[in-house]
Amino acid sequence: MTGLLDFFAKNELLLAQGCTEPGAVAYAVAAAAEYSIGDLQEIKLKLDGFVYKNGMSTGLPGISKYYGNKTAAALGYFAKNARSRKLTVLADLQAKLAPALEIIEKIKFEVLEDKEPVYVEAIITADNQVSSLIKGSHDHLVEIKVDEELVYQAEQQSAASQELARVDQQLKEMGIKELINLIETEFSKEHLQLLKDGFKLNSVIAQAGQQEIGPQVGQKYRQRPGFSKINEISALAADGTGARMAGVPSPALASSGSGNQGIFISLVTYYSAQYYFDLSEEKIFKATMLAHLIGHYAKIYLGRLSALCGLFYAAAPGVLGALLYLADKTDKIEAAINNLISDTSGVYCDGAKGSCALKSLTAAELAIRHFDFVQAELDCYLPSGFISPSLQQTFTNLAAIAKPAEGTVNNTLFKVVEKTACQI
Repeated sequence: MTGLLDFFAKNELLLAQGCTEPGAVAYAVAAAAEYSIGDLQEIKLKLDGFVYKNGMSTGLPGISKYYGNKTAAALGYFAKNARSRKLTVLADLQAKLAPALEIIEKIKFEVLEDKEPVYVEAIITADNQVSSLIKGSHDHLVEIKVDEELVYQAEQQSAASQELARVDQQLKEMGIKELINLIETEFSKEHLQLLKDGFKLNSVIAQAGQQEIGPQVGQKYRQRPGFSKINEISALAADGTGARMAGVPSPALASSGSGNQGIFISLVTYYSAQYYFDLSEEKIFKATMLAHLIGHYAKIYLGRLSALCGLFYAAAPGVLGALLYLADKTDKIEAAINNLISDTSGVYCDGAKGSCALKSLTAAELAIRHFDFVQAELDCYLPSGFISPSLQQTFTNLAAIAKPAEGTVNNTLFKVVEKTACQI
């Protein structure tokens, strides 16, 4: 595997055990704990506001009743082989829950409002002081220091970071046609196998969601009058998200740092493609890669972590683009995603938690509905509000709204809308 698509797959389609935010917190603590000596006095975590918010209420793999960043940090203190396990470091720590609860009051948080996500710094004070830093992405361990002396530094740290930034900038400057061309020219057997394996893993999580793990949103939805085969796709998305947020002890294939988005794209693309088309699995997984790529494209604009829900503004657009690709309507993708975003302006991310299953269900139906709209030749007038005829500009406007520069969301919103309207 070589090329831009291969770089994307290797860096953005990764396994994650549990929610990636508490996973990053546990990873940072575990990496530092391996160098800690003596009786523990304090574990201090300095986090950006997005990691703090997203990991506040989410479940942890195999753990019941206890959840969130604080419990993750306490469990991470007892984890082993942190650097090789990375975001799977929380797996198989159920036996460490009792000792973890004994140290939980020694864990303190400081939210750094000036830090861009992802930023997780763990400082363990015992007979010595050890600090570790994760920065840029959930699994990028930058350094470990013991009593201020550097004992570990990521190899070619600056070169790797520069390469990630260069590739993202290259993707950001592309349009949908160029993204599709990447899929057509670079999709390989290795990519196919990666996505097949990821689909199997994410399906296991969805099955757990049907077996009383999580809030049972999908199961309750199946009881509604007139429930149909197409509704089943949305219910499966809710099954997977709900189980993952409840701490199902199974790894997920994450997409651009989000396990929920990885599950959503895997399941909704596969089953909706089967519903609408009679195509080979290879073709469906090829479209799945496009969905992941479009989702990542959105996050380049909006941020890896954002105030806006990634299911609505990254994963659902990705699935919609994949379905239109399979329908040979690639010329409609940009306008269709613009319409989808116009349909749901302002769905906020208020953290990773059980109610993400509700958002997952709604986002899946949204993507499928807008595919049906294109099939029915819906043609909405653009520009409209902050939605531009250009998808790139729409994502730019969304990013401005997600991180207001004008003091309030409304002040930013009317200026963005005004700028878009001036294109007429």
